[in-house]
Amino acid sequence: MENNDIQREGMLKVGTTLDNGKYRIDQYLASGGFGNTYMATNMAFDEKVAIKELFIKGVCGRSNDSQDISVSLTENKQTFAAQQEKFRKEARRLRKLTNAHIVKVQDLFDENGTSYYVMDFVEGESLATRLKRTKTPMSETELMLILPQVLDALECVHNQGIWHLDLKPANIMIDATGNVQLIDFGASKQLRNADGNSMSTSSAMAYTPGYASSEQMEQNMEKFGAWTDLYSLGATMYNLLTLQQPPSPSDIDEDAKAALKLPNGLSKKTAELIFWLMKPNRKMRPQSVADVKQFLLEVHDEKKPATTPAKPKTDDDTVLKRKPKPVTEDTKPKPTSDNGKGMIKNVIIGVVALACVGGGIVAFRSCKSQAGANGTDSLTLGIDSVSALPVEMRAENLEVKVNKGPENMRRYTYTGVIALPDSLPMGKGTASFDAYNGIPAATYEGEFVHGICEDNTGTATMTYDSGDKFVGTFKGGYRTEGRYTLSDGSYFEGTFKNGDVFNGKWYTADGQVDGTVVNGKES
Repeated sequence: MENNDIQREGMLKVGTTLDNGKYRIDQYLASGGFGNTYMATNMAFDEKVAIKELFIKGVCGRSNDSQDISVSLTENKQTFAAQQEKFRKEARRLRKLTNAHIVKVQDLFDENGTSYYVMDFVEGESLATRLKRTKTPMSETELMLILPQVLDALECVHNQGIWHLDLKPANIMIDATGNVQLIDFGASKQLRNADGNSMSTSSAMAYTPGYASSEQMEQNMEKFGAWTDLYSLGATMYNLLTLQQPPSPSDIDEDAKAALKLPNGLSKKTAELIFWLMKPNRKMRPQSVADVKQFLLEVHDEKKPATTPAKPKTDDDTVLKRKPKPVTEDTKPKPTSDNGKGMIKNVIIGVVALACVGGGIVAFRSCKSQAGANGTDSLTLGIDSVSALPVEMRAENLEVKVNKGPENMRRYTYTGVIALPDSLPMGKGTASFDAYNGIPAATYEGEFVHGICEDNTGTATMTYDSGDKFVGTFKGGYRTEGRYTLSDGSYFEGTFKNGDVFNGKWYTADGQVDGTVVNGKES
């Protein structure tokens, strides 16, 4: 989120506590027409959160020596009461949405004459802030890595009968890992109930010029639908690619090509998608997120993996679906003077660095055109061919080879989500790594990003045929935090740097502290 260290007039002061001391205001972040947003700390768990406060410009006031807001005029009090109920509904709607790309609401309460809701804090910036900071339009490839995540969020929202109605770069957050989250549902409307029947709504709608469709500008709520948000998505894509304010629907209606001046070098299909999304006539736009996903799939239809008939299991299949091998003296890491703890360094450097981080990744997928040496069809693809229009699919027994230097090669076999057309693991899946240079084989279960182990859920696992096991988080292919358990039951719990133990403690199999590691040094 955007940072602002200046104490703004009328804002809550740094150090202010809310909800009987449960939250402490640490920093003012931003303001909109209907609210202020702060960074705060949940005192009970020492966790960073974001808190949104209902504060309507021109209606609410606050003296410097008071936390309470004031609403003077009678007509303003009525406006405030109506918006306060809308604010609470916004929080409740968000609370019901569970999606990795939608900011999660944790709490809702009234205080200081107004209402607040508490959200997960997103360590990152809005796409609008990113454009201002870089002063450079996004590349098509960058944009198309973001698009599937926004579509996923919108589909979740629409499935609940909710339209966001203010989709724009300022309401799309992106963190350091590239994860996108949709925020600010202040303009959203729930127009269908749980039975799918229409729900009445009468309040006037605010909208952002350039990102609002014709039906939204006309306040014609009976015509609102998924297509309304999809118009805004097209306008968002246009702004990210050009740094220009999106044209009005009337300008597009008069001359679409003149109004939508897209950058040179943009692929024909991406241009077609933007023109389709921004059709002034709502009936000529995609009618659902599924329509957009299908369009993206058809764009690369000629690159989809060909299916092959199932074949009887043979001995070769053990390479694709590896089972743990019995530990022998040949495969078991040799003990060292530190009671075996030093073996982790070898495992980390060998299995994680070589298996998950490399100079290049080559994916093999099932294809009728070429036959492999063992009878399994394969096709070689390169990581440099990352799709401008990635499409999510699933793969079974996809063979991936990872480079680390010119001679060191490691393969793994993957089953899970992939992104087309490059067919690299991109999402949740399972990978079986071959043994390499005396390093035991291993099985990883968790998230991947472009073929690299990348998982911040804390539940990813790497299980080695030597009997060792790691459970925790991965970043850039390296384990970063969690528990590494040796085959004898003893374990290290803490953080890792470049895959090596860094800060934490060693424990015996029965849970007794057996050593402390600080900055990589054990004591």
